[in-house]
Amino acid sequence: MHISLEKNEDASRATLRRVRQILDGTPGLTARFKKARKIIRNFRRPAFYEISQECGLFCEGCYYFEDSSREHISQEMTPEQWQDFFAGEKKRGVTMAYLVGAEPSMHMDRLLAASENIRFGKIGTNGMIRIHPDVKFRIGVSVWGDDDYDLKFRHGGMLRKAFENYEGDPRAVMLYTLSPWNLHTVKDIVRMSAEHGLEITFSMYSPTSTYLKKLADSVPADNKYFHLGDSIKSPVFSADDLHKIKDLTTELLETYPETLLLTPGYNKRITRSGSLYAIDQETGIAEDCASRIKEPLHYYRVDGVKQNQKCCTPSIDCKHCRLYSGGWSSLFEPGPEYLVDSQSFIEWLDMIDMLGRIFLYPYPFAEES
Repeated sequence: MHISLEKNEDASRATLRRVRQILDGTPGLTARFKKARKIIRNFRRPAFYEISQECGLFCEGCYYFEDSSREHISQEMTPEQWQDFFAGEKKRGVTMAYLVGAEPSMHMDRLLAASENIRFGKIGTNGMIRIHPDVKFRIGVSVWGDDDYDLKFRHGGMLRKAFENYEGDPRAVMLYTLSPWNLHTVKDIVRMSAEHGLEITFSMYSPTSTYLKKLADSVPADNKYFHLGDSIKSPVFSADDLHKIKDLTTELLETYPETLLLTPGYNKRITRSGSLYAIDQETGIAEDCASRIKEPLHYYRVDGVKQNQKCCTPSIDCKHCRLYSGGWSSLFEPGPEYLVDSQSFIEWLDMIDMLGRIFLYPYPFAEES
């Protein structure tokens, strides 16, 4: 996710004029707008880094291993090369690092090298291994559901271990992936997060093109990332699913306001029906998603080679994408719906503040000189 550079100068000037009009009419919002701009500046030069090609789980429809075009890299960088690589990224001016791959926690030295050189970072982990306390990044701990669901859909009961590893850790945010399969488990997981002193936020399961094709072609189940096959409900959210999620998360926001990292505005945005993005009819690619790999956003493999791919999860079917990375990053510039009046602008300010809480550690961050 990154600050979009796609907006033309005329549109940007029009947006800024409208913001100034709102601020002039509601002077009390000026301080909040200045804070929002400081938050956004931390994403001005981001990069994704594949830290690992290994994982101990076999999650149904895995974003990493379900990518049929993914190439296994036999020559990964050495520890010394990783140190030099991240030192170079520091010199390049990277402000935000996304540490991804299969399971980043399996290579702690690489995470430490990144943390030593880049101010802010977000690590995606399954919680199997507790990340070293010297890694000063936000940690998104993946959660898929309760114990039974976790075992069924991930081929491994990681839920209790993840809570045990990160209980009370201020770096950690439990990242619950909502899907049409697991909505009955949401309340219990949010309650568990509160009991373990952990904040939680939501992403939404977004199937890969290869996974959807397997379902459409009735491909037989395997013992890895398609082990449930067509025995389960479609992973694509129906209008009824989205309505249920909106109601459920609204209730949870009222019950766990200090635990659930979500705003009513983002809840409304992410549960609206239809595609969230403008889709190119020829390519099927989202034209206006801010997680697209375009300057200044870079993506690197474990050998340090920069990749030319559509987004951070290139196998995702853009028509059905509701991942939190694209959802939040597409808010860095307020769209017309957030410039109608002061109340709509406050909705946008609330979302930017929440974005900072989810992705930046420590937060509130120290003021820059």
